[in-house]
Amino acid sequence: MKKKIGYALLIILVLMLSVGFYYIRKFNNAFFKEKSAYMTYTFESKPIHFNWAGSSKGSGGYHEPQAAIIIPVKLNGLTHNFYMQLDTGAPHSFIYENDLKSLRALGMAIKEVTKGEERFVEQLNFKLDENRINAKMIRILENYGNSFDKNDTISNLNIGTIGSDFIANRITAIDFKNQTLELYHKRPKWMTSLPEFNAFDYTGRRIMLPVTIDHKDYELFYDSGCSAFGLITIKSRFDKYTDENTEAIAYDAKSWDSSIPITSKPSKTPVKIGNVELSLKRVSFIDMYTWSQPLVTPFTRIGGWLGNQPFNESTLILDTITEEFIVYED
Repeated sequence: MKKKIGYALLIILVLMLSVGFYYIRKFNNAFFKEKSAYMTYTFESKPIHFNWAGSSKGSGGYHEPQAAIIIPVKLNGLTHNFYMQLDTGAPHSFIYENDLKSLRALGMAIKEVTKGEERFVEQLNFKLDENRINAKMIRILENYGNSFDKNDTISNLNIGTIGSDFIANRITAIDFKNQTLELYHKRPKWMTSLPEFNAFDYTGRRIMLPVTIDHKDYELFYDSGCSAFGLITIKSRFDKYTDENTEAIAYDAKSWDSSIPITSKPSKTPVKIGNVELSLKRVSFIDMYTWSQPLVTPFTRIGGWLGNQPFNESTLILDTITEEFIVYED
């Protein structure tokens, strides 16, 4: 009887591992597969100033001062306070359908086209800060966003997302300290005086940066949409990189239309990104996946999610033409 029970448990374990391996492989293939690239745009190489958007979290009234990177958008002479969020975790840029309907109601003649099951804005001229953008084939995110009218000129209105396709085939310098972003077709002369760039992977328009933490090498997925965080990792590494005597902050973080329970602590653990040593500043883990993280993580390419906090006093340059990057401090 004991042998039968043992064999049964072994079979169940093998089945669980097989199913888990299948879904992990499926996730990796989907996450890193090549994405369609319909959007094209022209721009001027001028600094684009961005702002930090704050947000209040949880019942305790915790205020997150850097919940998102938002870029002011000017449209067709409208006086509304439009903006778009910079989210390198999204492989596509979007304009939200509900906001698009409101823009049309305000008199903007915005045509759209359909390819397969996807809808796109055919062409849209706008400004990011003072940088003129002429964009074609911006994806429409259906049933998302907010409605507004001609009188809604006081509130900040988020009309879309700037994804990682925005930096494809570009050199992008994000100066977090001075809150500017600048795009180039080729590296300007001032970049030649910088130290050597380092290789990174951009498969599927996912920005995978090589880092070293606690003498171990990882590939971290750089997601500027995780703006408030330094590193999102598994519970065991969270415990290792933070002080057990420091009080944790737990709340539901917004992710598109859903919420994710997340726990965070400040961290002084150093992280080497490229040739620069920075501080993680903040380490987090997602509560809902705690039990499965140690089983799943070794089989994925992603060693964790890297947010904006380590770069707060630095400039991050991403050259997606050569797939090289550098971090430097002024």
